[in-house]
Amino acid sequence: MDLTCAICLGTYLELVMLSCGHRFCRDCIQEERQQDCCPLCHTQADPEEERPGVQCEEKGESLGQQDGVILCDSCLQEPQPAVKTCMNCEASLCQAHLSKHNTKSPLKEHVLTEPCEAQVLGERRCPQHGRLLDCYCVTDSVCICMLCCTISSHKDHKITTLEEAFGKAQGFFPETLEAVKTHEAALNHSTENLLKQEEEVKNEEGLRRYRLESLFKEMCLQLGNREEEVLKALSHNEAQQLSWMQTEMLEHKEGKDAASRDIRELEALRDQKDLPLFIKAFSAIQAR
Repeated sequence: MDLTCAICLGTYLELVMLSCGHRFCRDCIQEERQQDCCPLCHTQADPEEERPGVQCEEKGESLGQQDGVILCDSCLQEPQPAVKTCMNCEASLCQAHLSKHNTKSPLKEHVLTEPCEAQVLGERRCPQHGRLLDCYCVTDSVCICMLCCTISSHKDHKITTLEEAFGKAQGFFPETLEAVKTHEAALNHSTENLLKQEEEVKNEEGLRRYRLESLFKEMCLQLGNREEEVLKALSHNEAQQLSWMQTEMLEHKEGKDAASRDIRELEALRDQKDLPLFIKAFSAIQAR
């Protein structure tokens, strides 16, 4: 068990445990807690639910079982929520272990990001060399590591910093978003025209069918077999036109859905501050 209080970062003095399972010094939690909430997970915890050194098992799932919570990789028995992820160590750290991490000289230069899962950590590393992605290849529009700049196929390409690439991407972002919105609007307009044409075809074919059927009734004694052949040809012609229009509408819908997806991704990407992730996602959208 980690014997360090997450508030004062010292050894527990008069240990208490909240109903959510987090432990603190009694004096620390009394000073820190606001509106009866745990300062780490913000779970509601009434004063009478504080119990010294007792494992709480009465309320739902523990924090480690909650979905979407990145836990500290350094906590031994009861992992606390991570506040940062070290890209060099490939480990997520709670506040207490982050403080310990930052006090060690060799680790001070490590890259820290918001807590993220292993999948995101993998995306931040070069798949060829396993190093952090810290450069941007303008020629191939891809994030690369330093080794890629010197010993891989990128060595003769135009290379820039992530910061510069991020700045340029931010500059093109509004224009790209507007272009996709314009494309979506054009697809909407085209779809509306197709729907109108479809309705016109149905009305015209319905009128033609009515007239032909009336004519065939008058001519059925002489042209009984001919009636079936002509109606089949007419239905085939209608089916062909409607089939073409349905195909066109499906293509437009797919294009519209793709444009809508790009808009959602771009709008979600607007607040992305992680440079490599932003550039990778933005480059993928631009490529589409």
